[in-house]
Amino acid sequence: MQYNLILFQLELVVFLISLLYIIYYFFFKTFGFFSTIKKIVGVGIKKNETPISKIDISEEKIVTNFTSKVVEISIEDQNKIIELLKKIKVNISKLEYDLAKNQIVEGLALDKFNIDLNLELAIIYIEEKDYVKAEYIYKDLLLVHSDNFDILKKLGYTLTMQEKYDLAIEIYKKAYDLKEDDIETINMLAQLYYYKGLYVDSITFLKVFLKYQPRDIENLVILAGAYKNIGKILDSVNTYNRVLELDPYNEEVKKEIKELEALEYIPKESV
Repeated sequence: MQYNLILFQLELVVFLISLLYIIYYFFFKTFGFFSTIKKIVGVGIKKNETPISKIDISEEKIVTNFTSKVVEISIEDQNKIIELLKKIKVNISKLEYDLAKNQIVEGLALDKFNIDLNLELAIIYIEEKDYVKAEYIYKDLLLVHSDNFDILKKLGYTLTMQEKYDLAIEIYKKAYDLKEDDIETINMLAQLYYYKGLYVDSITFLKVFLKYQPRDIENLVILAGAYKNIGKILDSVNTYNRVLELDPYNEEVKKEIKELEALEYIPKESV
């Protein structure tokens, strides 16, 4: 009996020792494995200087000295940039912005004055709603390409999104001077002027817009409102009636017309 008890105690000791060894071994191997992984990743990060997600693409580092003389780059580098741009566009379409930024940095290392690369970077900033950096890029590009219609429009948009309406109007007017038949520019000026309370200017551009798109109900309503705000009640009523011709069941417009017709007013000459 005593012998069996001693044997059981020995077996228990052996079992406990084995269990402790297993626990120690598992912990050591697991800890060692993760330590090794961290070292490998750390070495990789050091070799690449910075992981993609941590790349600092600040405006000071990306777009600088655009007024400097552009250095000619080799055909080989040009081809590399073309291939990078293809990948960048694909990655932007897939919302892989960090990867696209990394590729843009790679391209700008070859040609920091490349318009296409900088425009793609600005697109990413806009998608990320970082309008300040996008604005910086467009302004720098305009130092060299002051008459670039598309860049002016993009800058106008970024300024609008930052509520810099006066500057946006100034930029859109420059774009309009370059291309007076661009519907988007005309529309933006009409909306910006209206928002700023510059109703006469808004009316001017709304009329131009409606020559191209006479059935645009939204802008007809805005035009009617602009007329009302400057006291051109008859013009406002007539414009609202044009809306009803296109949208006979628009109750809000019917209400506006009734309120205007109920006013005692002396019709003024149309603008």
